[in-house]
Amino acid sequence: MIKKFRDITMIEIDDQHMLTVACDSCGGIGNKAHDLVQVSPYITGYYTACVALAETIALGSWPITVVNTLSVEMNDTGKTILDGIGDALDEIGIDRETMLTGSTEENIPVTVTGMGITVIGKLNSSFTYPRAKPGNIAVVVGLPKVGDDVVNDQGEIMNLPTMVKLRKTDFIQDILPVGSKGIGYEALEMARTGGLTFCPKEQLAMDMEQSAGPATCAVVALDGQYLDTLIEQVDLPVHVIGQFIKQNTM
Repeated sequence: MIKKFRDITMIEIDDQHMLTVACDSCGGIGNKAHDLVQVSPYITGYYTACVALAETIALGSWPITVVNTLSVEMNDTGKTILDGIGDALDEIGIDRETMLTGSTEENIPVTVTGMGITVIGKLNSSFTYPRAKPGNIAVVVGLPKVGDDVVNDQGEIMNLPTMVKLRKTDFIQDILPVGSKGIGYEALEMARTGGLTFCPKEQLAMDMEQSAGPATCAVVALDGQYLDTLIEQVDLPVHVIGQFIKQNTM
């Protein structure tokens, strides 16, 4: 059976296991002539990989294969992109030599960087879907950034080791990486999948609609009594943005 949970496709392979499929793409960001954001292809590969890996880990799945589909030549743009992907895998202890596969464009010269990445993960069929609970506070870990702000970041954005740490933390009920649709969209999505209503704070310290680019922050649901513990555990900005409450059935 195949089903969807948020942006993840889930495939039952037997009575005990499921495969998860997460993907991301990137275009116009690199060092080719017509790239709009000029950065090293290493940056392109690293952050694109981080998005799909973060989505997989946030669900509770663990990557078993990473597939790169590069719309560039192997030498030397492709190799530099692969270095970035490989370093993202290294951060969470995944062997790039055995887990990473893919393809490049060797027939047509290209002048714009383009790539896609797919992460296939595995989990037990009996796992519990992450869901916010009534009364949980909604917290943003990291800051929403995109484009050059990501490249120039000074340690304020979400990273894979922190995502792994959050997923293993017992008092966290749900985690949802934020992308181009912004914090507000993801908070509403977290509420929807939990059958809840999201109530934002009256005064917010950040733009709820700003793109978070390559998953530079995440919405986290937890009991408010653990907020200080969360702040102590992560070396990133933490902001409370609201609360999840029961839906009004009247």
